[in-house]
Amino acid sequence: MSSFGYLRRISRLRQRGAILCATVLLAGCAPAMAQSLWYKPPAVRHVELAYQGDPRAQAWLGYLYERGVGVPQNAEKAVYWYHCAADRGQPHAQFLLGMAHDLGRGAPQDYILAYAWTNQAVARARGRLRQDWVRVRNAIGSKLSLKQMTDAQRLTIEDLRGPDCRNANLVKGG
Repeated sequence: MSSFGYLRRISRLRQRGAILCATVLLAGCAPAMAQSLWYKPPAVRHVELAYQGDPRAQAWLGYLYERGVGVPQNAEKAVYWYHCAADRGQPHAQFLLGMAHDLGRGAPQDYILAYAWTNQAVARARGRLRQDWVRVRNAIGSKLSLKQMTDAQRLTIEDLRGPDCRNANLVKGG
C-alpha cells in the first residue's frame, strides 16, 4: 500500500469517526431539543389555563406547587391557587385548602377554616370520595368545640372568600 492510499484510508476513517461522534452527540441532544421545541411540561399547560380562570387547572397548579412537580415547591403559592379554584367551586381545591389549614402548610393553622373548606368539598363530592372526605372532615371536627363547630358551619354557609383571583390580579400567584 502506498503512503497516499494509507493517508486516504485514514482520512476516510476520520470522516466516519466524525460522523459517528456527531450522530451520537445529536442523538443525545435530540430529546432535549425536542422537549424544548414541542413538549410543554404539565406546569406550563396548567399555568396557561389557570391564568384564564379554569378552576381545575388552578387546583392542579396548586397541587404542583405543593409537591414541587415541574415548579419550585412553594406552599404559599399552592394555597393561593387552591383559594382561586375553591372560590369557583372546585371540590378538590376546597378539600386540599382545608387540609392546608388543618396542617398549617402554606396557610395559618386554623381548624375552623379547615372544617369549613372540607365541609364544602364534602357537599360537592360523590361516592367513595365523599365517604373518605367525610372521615377527614369529621376528624378535623373532633378538634373543635361546639361553638367552633357552629362557627365553622356558619362559615360554610355564608362566605369563605379567598384572595382576588381575577385575571388582572393573578400575577401574584404565578
